[in-house]
Amino acid sequence: MMNKLNQDGLLQIDVNPFTRLVWNSTEAREKYEVMLNRALPLHDKAEYEMVRRGLRKCGTIHFSPHTFHSLIERFHKDNMVWLPIQWTRNYGGFSHRHIPTVVGDSNSSAYGVMARNLEDAEAFRRASSYMARGQTDHKELGDLLLFPDCCSTFFVEKWGDGYYDPVWHSAEETKNSKMVADRVIEVEGHIHTNQMLRYMGLRTTTHFPCSLDCEESIRIGDIWLDVMNSIDQTGTDYLIELLSMPIVWSCLHGVAIVETPIFTIITNSLPTKERWTVLFNVPGGDKPAEKMILLGADVDLPAIAKDTRKHLEAMRGVPHGN
Repeated sequence: MMNKLNQDGLLQIDVNPFTRLVWNSTEAREKYEVMLNRALPLHDKAEYEMVRRGLRKCGTIHFSPHTFHSLIERFHKDNMVWLPIQWTRNYGGFSHRHIPTVVGDSNSSAYGVMARNLEDAEAFRRASSYMARGQTDHKELGDLLLFPDCCSTFFVEKWGDGYYDPVWHSAEETKNSKMVADRVIEVEGHIHTNQMLRYMGLRTTTHFPCSLDCEESIRIGDIWLDVMNSIDQTGTDYLIELLSMPIVWSCLHGVAIVETPIFTIITNSLPTKERWTVLFNVPGGDKPAEKMILLGADVDLPAIAKDTRKHLEAMRGVPHGN
């Protein structure tokens, strides 16, 4: 059974950032769209509050021309600081890395660090190889961002090997994971380690977990959740419900498809040569196969291949079966 995703399994292509959400039915949209829109802003609001309340030394934020005036005023009133790190090209959807550009590009924003004091902000900027001064110190960045050491180590290892969206690897490291077919893994995880809906902004933490049962990630996630509840309790309830849904994450040729019972997300991801699939559910929750018709499950691929061959042979005048 094929179950190890390695560098030989990657194509040398790069898919531009994009994210699309498709509602699975009109009824699902009518019921959940309001919930989704209320839950979406929570992560960014909580990240700011985590820093402002001293629960986290640093956070990251983009300043754009149309938000600069309001953000800088808010930072001053809250006695916080912000330092720029680099200009990055604007993009649609979700990007796994910054797209470099030049200062003054009208289609760009300034990516930077927010902190309660200049010392922490400068430490973050130095660790980010600001102005290309030295290598990025991911361990230092992780400490300033309240990332578990185990997850920082995991991220550095996977990112260095070219796995900038290591959903499969995180599932693979989970104790209860089970291979159910070639390149298909079934896993039970926590909402705080569920990063499969982050392409839309739905998540309770910022870091990528080393596994879907990482205890430190769950502990830190509880801190985030307390902050989210203080911001919008109803929105937090919605976020928990959405992150608790059964999920099928699959990736092929640089495109990830994330299926839930109510919507499907299509976005850019690892350029794998074959399809790799993660079947996710929370403890005690429904499994994907119990609530969903999986993409392609109702399609007879061998029959399609046979009919296609007959059609092509007929077009070429070749007798069937030759």
